[in-house]
Amino acid sequence: MNPRRTVAAIPLLLACACATPVATGRPAADPERELTEFQRLQRLFCEQHTVPQTFDFPGHGRVTVRDITLDGFPGNTYLRCRFHYQNRTEKPVVQSWVSLDVLDAAGSLVASQATVCIVPHPIPIARGSYFADELRTQTFGAHLQPGWSWRLRCTSQLEEQEEPLVPPVPERQATDPALAPVQIKPRPIRWN
Repeated sequence: MNPRRTVAAIPLLLACACATPVATGRPAADPERELTEFQRLQRLFCEQHTVPQTFDFPGHGRVTVRDITLDGFPGNTYLRCRFHYQNRTEKPVVQSWVSLDVLDAAGSLVASQATVCIVPHPIPIARGSYFADELRTQTFGAHLQPGWSWRLRCTSQLEEQEEPLVPPVPERQATDPALAPVQIKPRPIRWN
C-alpha cells in the first residue's frame, strides 16, 4: 500500500469513527415525539393556570401575574412570568424583591429567579404605585414530573424615617459670615 494513501485515509477513518453512534443501552431520542409531548404539556399548563392571578404579601405588597407560560423547547424549558408589583403597604417602598420558584413533586426547590423592583431615580415606590417586570426560571425537567408546581415570593424594604442627630446640629444664623454672599470681582484681561 502506498504510504501517501494511508496518511490520507487516517482522517477519513477518524471521521467515520466519530460519526458512528455509541451503544448506550437506551433508545435514541425522537425529537419529533419529544416536541409533540412538550407542546401537549404547554397546552395543559395553559389550561390549568388562568390569569390574572393575585398574590397578597401582607406588609410587603401585592403581585399580580398577568401571564405565565411554559416556554422553551425539550431540554431547555423555563417558566415565563409577566407580573406587576403594587405597593399596598402603609409606607413607601425603597425596593422590593420578587422571585419565581419551580418546585418538584415533593415541594423541594428546583430553581429560582429573582428581580428587584426599584425605581431608577432615588425615590421610593409610593403607596399604591405599580412596577411591572418579567421573570424566567428554568424547570430543569421538573415539568415532566406529575405534581410539580411554581410559587411567587415577595419581600419589600420599607422607607424608614431619618433618625435625628444627637445632639442636634445648631442652625446657622443669617448674620453668620459663612452665609454671606460671595462677590466675584471681574479681572481685566491682558493680551500680550
